[in-house]
Amino acid sequence: MTVLLTIGLGAQLAVAQVLYGTIVGNIKDESGAVVPQATVTATNTETGLSSETATNENGDYTIQNVQPGMYDVKITKQGFSTFSRTGVPVTTNFVSRIEAALKVGEVTDVVTVTSDATLLQSDSAEVKTELSAKEINTLPLNQYRNYQALLDLVPGSTPAMTQNSIVDTPGRALTTNVNGTPRNINSTRTDGAVNVNVWLPHHTAYVAPSETIQEVVVTTSSFDAEQGLAGGAAISVQTKSGTNDFHGSAFGYHTNQRFRARPFFLPSNFEQLNGRKKPVGNLDIFGGTLGGPILRDKLFF
Repeated sequence: MTVLLTIGLGAQLAVAQVLYGTIVGNIKDESGAVVPQATVTATNTETGLSSETATNENGDYTIQNVQPGMYDVKITKQGFSTFSRTGVPVTTNFVSRIEAALKVGEVTDVVTVTSDATLLQSDSAEVKTELSAKEINTLPLNQYRNYQALLDLVPGSTPAMTQNSIVDTPGRALTTNVNGTPRNINSTRTDGAVNVNVWLPHHTAYVAPSETIQEVVVTTSSFDAEQGLAGGAAISVQTKSGTNDFHGSAFGYHTNQRFRARPFFLPSNFEQLNGRKKPVGNLDIFGGTLGGPILRDKLFF
């Protein structure tokens, strides 16, 4: 029984690492000596949620299970000025390294540094491609507004395509080969949960609407252990969460036969028999999103 419980706990931790990011670093003073027991606080700028830890005897710290988003990182220690770094990006399964050299002074003195928009991944050998919500909603998608169409941008992938009928895959999932591997050994997780069509394992069971996605991270080499079951690509889909401000969107997409080319195999006498040059084909996709606070700084939808 003890062994089973231990295995179950390990599985939960692995899912958390795939779902969230991590902030790590090493804190020193101006002379280069490590600073133990410094307090490190990471605060999400949109939700106000914060996580706190302390540096160890070597000046190292780790904040795990950090929700993706933008963060302000503050480092305090009695006898030193407060160090603050703003605009630290945290993404799914990414290690953000924030280090500091504290200056002697009062805690009330604050040294603020603005973070670069993109941090160098120096703590992992993973090869990955990240697709942000802005890219997903502004780049051209296929007629079903499927984010998987953007897998074409991932180095080593073949053009994403529909492989089965709408009866088999009503979500119109797309498939792709990555680095020459079979289509059915890609692994997709949506908000940390394995997402696979058990009858057609080269397809995902659920395709999240593009407007609901916060980011998509596609890892194609040097996977971490928690990204098991993947041979070609490990795809992590993170959907949006609410913040302290209300945000929403409304959208409508329409296409019909006038926007499409004449089908190649259409009979030459089709117009004579039907009175039109091309078959009628209308597709309308309408919807909206809404998110915001239920309890400020604590609970969101």
